[in-house]
Amino acid sequence: MIAVITEGEKCKKCYSCVRICPTKAIEVHGGQADIVDERCISCGYCVNVCTQDAKRVRSSTAEVLGYLSDSETPVYAIIAPSFPAAFLDIDPGQLIAAIRRAGFAGVYEVAFGADLVSYRYAELFKTVSALPPGEFFISTPCPAVVSHVEKLHPGLVPFLADCFSPMEATAKALREKVIDGGRIVFIGPCVAKKDEADRSDLVDAVLTFDELSMVLRDRGVSPAECGPEECDPPHANLGRIYPVTGGLLKAADIDADLLMSPVYVVEGKERVSDILTVLEGKVKSGTQVVNRFFDLLFCEGCIAGPSMPNDLTFYERKKFIIEYMKQRPLVTDIEEWKRQHAEFIEIDLSKEFSAAVSDEDLPTEEQIVEILAKTNKFGPEDELNCRACGYESCREKAKAVFQGKAEVEMCLPYLISKLESTILNLTENQQKLVQAEKLASMGQMAAGIAHEINNPLGVVLLYSHLLKEEVDKDSALTQDVEKIITEAERTRKIVRGILNFAREEKLERMPANINELITQSVKGIAYLNERNVIRVESELDPALGVHRVDPHQLRQVFDNILKNAVEVMPDGGVIRVESREGKDDFTVVITDQGPGIPEQMLPKMFSPFVTTKPVGKGTGLGLAVCYGIVKMHGGSIQAGNNPSGGARFEIKIQHERKEAAGG
Repeated sequence: MIAVITEGEKCKKCYSCVRICPTKAIEVHGGQADIVDERCISCGYCVNVCTQDAKRVRSSTAEVLGYLSDSETPVYAIIAPSFPAAFLDIDPGQLIAAIRRAGFAGVYEVAFGADLVSYRYAELFKTVSALPPGEFFISTPCPAVVSHVEKLHPGLVPFLADCFSPMEATAKALREKVIDGGRIVFIGPCVAKKDEADRSDLVDAVLTFDELSMVLRDRGVSPAECGPEECDPPHANLGRIYPVTGGLLKAADIDADLLMSPVYVVEGKERVSDILTVLEGKVKSGTQVVNRFFDLLFCEGCIAGPSMPNDLTFYERKKFIIEYMKQRPLVTDIEEWKRQHAEFIEIDLSKEFSAAVSDEDLPTEEQIVEILAKTNKFGPEDELNCRACGYESCREKAKAVFQGKAEVEMCLPYLISKLESTILNLTENQQKLVQAEKLASMGQMAAGIAHEINNPLGVVLLYSHLLKEEVDKDSALTQDVEKIITEAERTRKIVRGILNFAREEKLERMPANINELITQSVKGIAYLNERNVIRVESELDPALGVHRVDPHQLRQVFDNILKNAVEVMPDGGVIRVESREGKDDFTVVITDQGPGIPEQMLPKMFSPFVTTKPVGKGTGLGLAVCYGIVKMHGGSIQAGNNPSGGARFEIKIQHERKEAAGG
């Protein structure tokens, strides 16, 4: 079980954890950032950058308090060598005393285990010159580095030094030479130690320094009220310098001269990740590695561990470590120290490591391109590599999307562009809504006026026809009366159009064969083609069968467009009607070979009282009525021009429900 856990409800989609995670062990689902156990090395960096506390360290406080409440089993504390730099308001000796007062049967320095490990590294270093070409060692005191190698660079596992960490070495030395049973609790700044303890049977629990403070409070212990005390023997020596840069080398008396030594010291997550990638690449390619010993720490020294409870700089913390060392006797001769601790030197500190099995699939180039296109990245110039998503590049993020660890929507520039487009659409829709409200008001007013005109207009037509019957056919008044009747009929037609446009008709859906409706409309315009100069070509999709529509109103749409097509081609031409069945809708396209629609007219073709016909030939309401009918069907109608000339109308109607033919 990894040492870091996620509280998803607190996640705010900032992707800081994705950005900081050196192994990209964060996967995002539904906007929530979860940890991938198989890649997490428990470095704790995601905990420190998460301001919402959505990432936190798995607490061992309750577990340790339970141990301390058990009076039958002694509990021993082993404390990391960075502790003098952790609690600044008290003396290190006061902290040691407080730990004892909290109920721990003994307090031991992990720095002593560091001394044991350093001696083993000193012996190991003597063999470096005899290593075959290409062979080298990677130090293993840092559990985050070990996990990094095991989980992400399995090819380097054989090169890990087969040695315990200082924590494990201290626990084993105590169990074999000092204590008789009991539980051991490690206290320090390292989150990854929790994982290391889980994999070992030497340490029962791990407390961070913050968790130690909680334990002390729960046990009613105030370090400031305690007198200073020393740790229990065996006492540490140069191992106390371990948490400082190059501490292992100093304690093991290994020369780290940049020019002469085969040792390479690397600290910090980015640099460690880089060097491990380089080393694995060299191993795979068979390229010789010049350096023979790599001392790696994932943090910039353990005093920069993720759970250090203060914000001091590295150099300020280092000062506290050095001062603590100076106050205690040191043995600088490694052989002399060996003689003093001969009984501990014989302890076997060897350890084996194993590579984790990775089954991650890598996308092909085509798959990466396809994923990039989903966020409008169609070429290298579109790949901004801004890292807002947490990944180093757009392509790395695309790989993570393919592997199910990231989501397409994590791209900030894409979301901004999408938001801008949404705002633009919203603005346009608001303008359309205002226009629709204006048209609705106009429609209501027009309907009222039309009703008022209709009655006297009927009287005018009635008396005009009576007058026509009474007037002698050869009289000069006959033409005047016929003119009155013609204009009155045209006026009535306009009034009828206004009423059709203004009234809010409801759809009466029923099963109807769309192709049959089209065929009926085509036959219905035959009377307009008296000279037989217009040819209608139909290409109707046989798959387009029965749909639930209002057949009368939809037929009105087809009739109107076909009638307009005939009227704009007095000298003849071809009208083409096509139908297509789609997954979610069906489409009807009607084209003609007339003069087409003027460009300036296209944006307002479906507005009322807009027409391309000569004065007196059209009301400008037909297409407006068609638009309303199609919209009521949940569809769309678009007007345009064919590249070869003539107008083109495309009608799309959303499926409501398919019915069996004849049903």
